[in-house]
Amino acid sequence: MNLRSRVLDALGTVYDPELDEPITRLGFVGSVAVDGGAVAVRLRLPTPQCAPNFAFLMAADAARALWGIEGVTAVDVVLEDHYTGDEINATVNAGGSFADAFPGETRGELDALRALFQRKALLARQSRLLSEGPRRLGDLHGPDADRCRALRRALGIDASDEAAPFVTGDGTPVPADDVRFRRMASMTALSLETNGGMCRDLLRVRYGEEVAA
Repeated sequence: MNLRSRVLDALGTVYDPELDEPITRLGFVGSVAVDGGAVAVRLRLPTPQCAPNFAFLMAADAARALWGIEGVTAVDVVLEDHYTGDEINATVNAGGSFADAFPGETRGELDALRALFQRKALLARQSRLLSEGPRRLGDLHGPDADRCRALRRALGIDASDEAAPFVTGDGTPVPADDVRFRRMASMTALSLETNGGMCRDLLRVRYGEEVAA
Protein backbone atom coordinates (compact mmCIF):
# COMPACT_ATOMS: atom_id res chain seq x y z
CA MET A 1 0.00 0.00 0.00
CA ASN A 2 1.46 3.36 -1.01
CA LEU A 3 1.75 6.33 1.33
CA ARG A 4 -1.25 8.16 -0.10
CA SER A 5 -3.48 5.16 0.54
CA ARG A 6 -2.19 4.90 4.10
CA VAL A 7 -2.84 8.61 4.60
CA LEU A 8 -6.46 8.21 3.48
CA ASP A 9 -6.87 5.18 5.73
CA ALA A 10 -5.48 7.16 8.67
CA LEU A 11 -7.84 10.08 8.00
CA GLY A 12 -10.68 7.56 7.96
CA THR A 13 -10.02 6.93 11.66
CA VAL A 14 -10.70 10.59 12.50
CA TYR A 15 -14.30 11.17 13.55
CA ASP A 16 -16.41 14.28 13.74
CA PRO A 17 -16.93 14.37 17.52
CA GLU A 18 -20.54 15.51 17.29
CA LEU A 19 -21.71 13.26 14.44
CA ASP A 20 -19.56 10.17 15.13
CA GLU A 21 -18.75 9.71 11.45
CA PRO A 22 -15.32 9.66 9.78
CA ILE A 23 -14.31 12.98 8.28
CA THR A 24 -13.57 11.17 5.01
CA ARG A 25 -17.13 9.89 4.76
CA LEU A 26 -18.56 13.29 5.63
CA GLY A 27 -16.57 14.94 2.83
CA PHE A 28 -14.54 17.07 5.23
CA VAL A 29 -11.24 16.15 3.56
CA GLY A 30 -10.91 18.60 0.68
CA SER A 31 -7.54 17.45 -0.66
CA VAL A 32 -4.50 15.32 0.14
CA ALA A 33 -1.03 15.92 -1.28
CA VAL A 34 1.94 13.62 -0.70
CA ASP A 35 5.48 14.62 -1.65
CA GLY A 36 8.01 12.08 -0.48
CA GLY A 37 7.32 11.83 3.24
CA ALA A 38 5.61 15.23 3.44
CA VAL A 39 1.83 15.17 3.72
CA ALA A 40 -0.42 18.19 3.25
CA VAL A 41 -4.13 17.90 4.00
CA ARG A 42 -6.80 20.52 3.57
CA LEU A 43 -9.95 20.17 5.64
CA ARG A 44 -13.26 21.90 5.01
CA LEU A 45 -16.43 22.19 7.06
CA PRO A 46 -20.08 22.83 6.16
CA THR A 47 -19.98 26.48 7.25
CA PRO A 48 -17.29 29.02 8.21
CA GLN A 49 -18.96 29.30 11.63
CA CYS A 50 -18.67 25.67 12.74
CA ALA A 51 -17.80 25.58 16.44
CA PRO A 52 -14.05 26.15 16.97
CA ASN A 53 -13.79 23.38 19.56
CA PHE A 54 -15.13 20.77 17.14
CA ALA A 55 -13.01 22.15 14.31
CA PHE A 56 -9.89 22.05 16.47
CA LEU A 57 -10.54 18.47 17.58
CA MET A 58 -10.84 17.25 14.00
CA ALA A 59 -7.77 19.14 12.78
CA ALA A 60 -5.67 18.00 15.75
CA ASP A 61 -6.86 14.40 15.46
CA ALA A 62 -6.05 14.45 11.74
CA ALA A 63 -2.52 15.70 12.41
CA ARG A 64 -2.03 13.08 15.13
CA ALA A 65 -3.24 10.30 12.83
CA LEU A 66 -0.89 11.40 10.04
CA TRP A 67 2.13 11.57 12.32
CA GLY A 68 1.39 7.98 13.31
CA ILE A 69 2.06 6.72 9.77
CA GLU A 70 5.45 5.15 9.17
CA GLY A 71 7.41 7.11 6.58
CA VAL A 72 5.73 10.47 7.20
CA THR A 73 8.35 13.14 7.81
CA ALA A 74 6.24 16.33 7.70
CA VAL A 75 2.58 17.13 8.25
CA ASP A 76 0.66 20.25 7.29
CA VAL A 77 -3.05 20.35 8.15
CA VAL A 78 -5.00 23.37 6.94
CA LEU A 79 -8.60 24.12 7.89
CA GLU A 80 -10.01 26.10 4.96
CA ASP A 81 -12.35 29.08 5.12
CA HIS A 82 -13.11 28.97 8.84
CA TYR A 83 -13.36 32.10 10.94
CA THR A 84 -10.78 30.76 13.41
CA GLY A 85 -8.76 28.89 10.80
CA ASP A 86 -5.59 30.95 11.25
CA GLU A 87 -5.44 30.25 14.98
CA ILE A 88 -6.31 26.55 14.60
CA ASN A 89 -3.92 25.89 11.72
CA ALA A 90 -0.95 27.55 13.37
CA THR A 91 -1.52 25.79 16.69
CA VAL A 92 -2.25 22.33 15.32
CA ASN A 93 0.82 22.34 13.09
CA ALA A 94 2.94 23.49 16.01
CA GLY A 95 1.61 20.64 18.15
CA GLY A 96 -0.19 23.00 20.52
CA SER A 97 -3.42 22.69 22.47
CA PHE A 98 -6.82 24.33 22.18
CA ALA A 99 -5.84 26.64 25.04
CA ASP A 100 -2.75 27.67 23.07
CA ALA A 101 -4.94 28.59 20.09
CA PHE A 102 -7.36 30.64 22.17
CA PRO A 103 -5.54 31.86 25.29
CA GLY A 104 -7.84 33.27 27.93
CA GLU A 105 -10.94 32.15 26.03
CA THR A 106 -11.20 28.53 27.13
CA ARG A 107 -11.38 26.59 30.36
CA GLY A 108 -8.77 23.91 29.90
CA GLU A 109 -8.69 21.18 27.31
CA LEU A 110 -11.44 19.41 25.41
CA ASP A 111 -11.36 16.00 27.08
CA ALA A 112 -14.70 16.45 28.84
CA LEU A 113 -16.40 17.60 25.64
CA ARG A 114 -14.96 14.69 23.68
CA ALA A 115 -16.12 12.21 26.33
CA LEU A 116 -19.62 13.72 26.32
CA PHE A 117 -20.00 13.13 22.62
CA GLN A 118 -18.41 9.69 22.83
CA ARG A 119 -21.10 8.69 25.32
CA LYS A 120 -23.80 9.98 22.97
CA ALA A 121 -22.21 8.13 20.06
CA LEU A 122 -22.08 4.91 22.06
CA LEU A 123 -25.76 5.23 22.92
CA ALA A 124 -26.67 5.87 19.28
CA ARG A 125 -24.57 2.99 17.96
CA GLN A 126 -26.11 0.58 20.45
CA SER A 127 -29.60 1.47 19.21
CA ARG A 128 -28.77 -0.28 15.92
CA LEU A 129 -27.80 -3.50 17.71
CA LEU A 130 -30.65 -3.91 20.18
CA SER A 131 -32.60 -6.35 18.00
CA GLU A 132 -29.78 -8.91 17.92
CA GLY A 133 -30.45 -10.22 21.43
CA PRO A 134 -26.84 -10.88 22.43
CA ARG A 135 -25.86 -12.32 25.82
CA ARG A 136 -22.41 -10.71 25.79
CA LEU A 137 -20.50 -8.08 23.84
CA GLY A 138 -18.63 -10.76 21.89
CA ASP A 139 -21.91 -11.84 20.29
CA LEU A 140 -22.16 -8.53 18.44
CA HIS A 141 -20.48 -8.15 15.06
CA GLY A 142 -20.23 -5.63 12.25
CA PRO A 143 -19.21 -1.97 11.91
CA ASP A 144 -21.55 -0.67 14.63
CA ALA A 145 -20.34 -3.33 17.08
CA ASP A 146 -16.72 -2.52 16.26
CA ARG A 147 -17.34 1.17 16.82
CA CYS A 148 -19.09 0.45 20.12
CA ARG A 149 -16.01 -1.43 21.30
CA ALA A 150 -13.75 1.45 20.26
CA LEU A 151 -15.95 3.97 22.07
CA ARG A 152 -16.10 1.81 25.19
CA ARG A 153 -12.32 1.54 25.26
CA ALA A 154 -11.99 5.30 24.83
CA LEU A 155 -14.38 5.85 27.74
CA GLY A 156 -12.69 3.29 29.98
CA ILE A 157 -15.64 0.87 29.79
CA ASP A 158 -15.08 -2.89 29.63
CA ALA A 159 -14.93 -3.88 25.94
CA SER A 160 -14.01 -7.54 26.36
CA ASP A 161 -16.03 -10.30 24.71
CA GLU A 162 -17.54 -11.35 28.04
CA ALA A 163 -18.68 -7.84 28.95
CA ALA A 164 -22.33 -6.82 29.04
CA PRO A 165 -23.49 -6.10 25.47
CA PHE A 166 -25.26 -2.84 26.33
CA VAL A 167 -24.26 -0.13 28.78
CA THR A 168 -25.17 3.42 29.70
CA GLY A 169 -22.70 6.24 29.14
CA ASP A 170 -21.03 5.63 32.49
CA GLY A 171 -20.58 1.91 31.79
CA THR A 172 -23.52 0.58 33.81
CA PRO A 173 -24.91 -2.61 32.19
CA VAL A 174 -28.49 -2.30 31.00
CA PRO A 175 -30.84 -4.96 29.58
CA ALA A 176 -31.75 -4.70 25.92
CA ASP A 177 -35.45 -4.60 26.76
CA ASP A 178 -35.15 -1.58 29.05
CA VAL A 179 -37.77 0.76 27.58
CA ARG A 180 -36.15 3.99 28.73
CA PHE A 181 -32.76 2.93 27.39
CA ARG A 182 -34.21 1.90 24.03
CA ARG A 183 -36.06 5.20 23.71
CA MET A 184 -33.02 7.31 24.58
CA ALA A 185 -30.78 5.29 22.26
CA SER A 186 -33.23 5.63 19.38
CA MET A 187 -33.69 9.39 19.90
CA THR A 188 -29.93 9.95 20.12
CA ALA A 189 -29.34 7.97 16.92
CA LEU A 190 -32.03 9.98 15.12
CA SER A 191 -30.47 13.23 16.31
CA LEU A 192 -27.01 12.26 15.03
CA GLU A 193 -28.40 11.07 11.70
CA THR A 194 -30.41 14.28 11.25
CA ASN A 195 -27.43 16.48 12.06
CA GLY A 196 -25.26 14.46 9.71
CA GLY A 197 -27.77 14.94 6.90
CA MET A 198 -27.85 18.68 7.53
CA CYS A 199 -24.05 18.87 7.42
CA ARG A 200 -23.95 17.01 4.11
CA ASP A 201 -26.57 19.34 2.65
CA LEU A 202 -24.67 22.43 3.80
CA LEU A 203 -21.39 21.06 2.46
CA ARG A 204 -23.03 20.29 -0.89
CA VAL A 205 -24.40 23.80 -1.18
CA ARG A 206 -21.10 25.36 -0.13
CA TYR A 207 -18.83 23.34 -2.42
CA GLY A 208 -21.24 22.07 -5.07
CA GLU A 209 -20.35 18.42 -4.49
CA GLU A 210 -22.35 15.36 -3.56
CA VAL A 211 -21.29 13.66 -0.32
CA ALA A 212 -21.96 9.98 0.33
CA ALA A 213 -24.66 9.30 2.90
